[in-house]
Amino acid sequence: MGVVVGWQQHLVSIHAGTLGTPNGKRRAAIGFAAMRTAGDPVVHAGAAAEAVVPSGADDGPLQRLGLNFVLVATMILGPIPMMLPAVMAVDLIAALQITTGAFSVALTANTIVAALFAPLSGRLTDRVGPKLSTVLTIATAGIGMFGMAFATNLWVLMASAGFAGLGQGWCNPATNKLIAERVPAGRRGTITGLKQSGVMFGIFLSGSTLPTLAVWFGWRTAMGIYGAAALVCALGIQLWMRPDADPNAEEQAEYEAPPGAVFAVKPLHPRPVRMALAERVYITKIAWFSLLMGGVVGGVGRFQVLFAEQSLGWTNFWAGMASALAGITAAGSRIWWARLTETRVRPASALAIQSAFTVVAMALLLATTSVHGSLMWVMSLLAGFTMMSWNAVAMLAIITGVPVALAGRASGIVMLGFMSGLSIGGLAAGYIIEWTGGFDTVWLAFAVCAAGASVLAMTMRRRRAVT
Repeated sequence: MGVVVGWQQHLVSIHAGTLGTPNGKRRAAIGFAAMRTAGDPVVHAGAAAEAVVPSGADDGPLQRLGLNFVLVATMILGPIPMMLPAVMAVDLIAALQITTGAFSVALTANTIVAALFAPLSGRLTDRVGPKLSTVLTIATAGIGMFGMAFATNLWVLMASAGFAGLGQGWCNPATNKLIAERVPAGRRGTITGLKQSGVMFGIFLSGSTLPTLAVWFGWRTAMGIYGAAALVCALGIQLWMRPDADPNAEEQAEYEAPPGAVFAVKPLHPRPVRMALAERVYITKIAWFSLLMGGVVGGVGRFQVLFAEQSLGWTNFWAGMASALAGITAAGSRIWWARLTETRVRPASALAIQSAFTVVAMALLLATTSVHGSLMWVMSLLAGFTMMSWNAVAMLAIITGVPVALAGRASGIVMLGFMSGLSIGGLAAGYIIEWTGGFDTVWLAFAVCAAGASVLAMTMRRRRAVT
């Protein structure tokens, strides 16, 4: 059946006289690809690239802007439920009458659920398509934020944070699949960096607006406003974003955009396929890299401010500013790294460089107490440029290094590693600090993790880019 469909598509495009047009070439390529891959359930490296040609080459500015909005909004609203309670920690702890340790455990439920759900979310994304996955990502985050806003005890807070973790684990598979299917090669690097910067924008947004909203309306209403905004955004994407094609259909009718649909372009779903050995090895190495670097990010992100206050004697304001400097730097550097990786540097080389300089950042943290506290500012700049920017390169490595049919599944596996690292790194760092009474052992351990990640990145075999 696939062979017949392939020949029909090819002959129709020639007969219509459209082979010389971009759409005609695309139909012809799809026809030949369907003929070549019919009956083969395993997609080898690059095979799906021939079968699926991203259809974003002819987008207008409005379509590109809409797609960028969806990507950034998903990466802001998916992870932001983990950030809001951290900003309102004092109010939450007082209102629920819980200890700081119990509060930390409740928030860890978010990353644990995200880690466990990430592989399944990748498979679901490959099955149902990126549009529905994006809508569900934002919707689950919104419902989780509502639950946290009106939590009356520790268990409700933990359950709500855990439910929001579904969106946390789903946001990268959904957005990576969206880019892989709808953005042509040459634009993926910049867009991937932009959407990964959404996490940094979320940190800035929550820190700059939530306290003000809490003063005006109270912390519960303030968090509820974020939940309502997420649900409105999910509804808007569902109503106005152009629909996905049926991923299980053997042949598709010509796509007609609904009136007023401006968010994206026609998607081309491959049929579900099995992962070949080459893809398994490549994705597994990125996942282990993400586990190691995720542990570093989770530990440093959770305890950098506390370290500056307790070990360096800084005020909360300046300690927070040092942490914010890393976030602001990462927002821009993620775009730069992703663009550089797509045009000049292999993903494996970029990851090796970033993790190697993370070792230097950990050394600077160790030196702040023995040399001079001002090294914290240098460390924050370096950490933002490397330690907090590698995620954009890892996501681009998936988008360009594995077939489109596997983009969601591969993203889920990598997110399992990253979220596991965030959970383990943060919890382990807290216990080590408590046992040793200081931070030096933690920074040294994270330096070892980053060095191991750099060595692992050097072993990643070069992949032929999927276009």
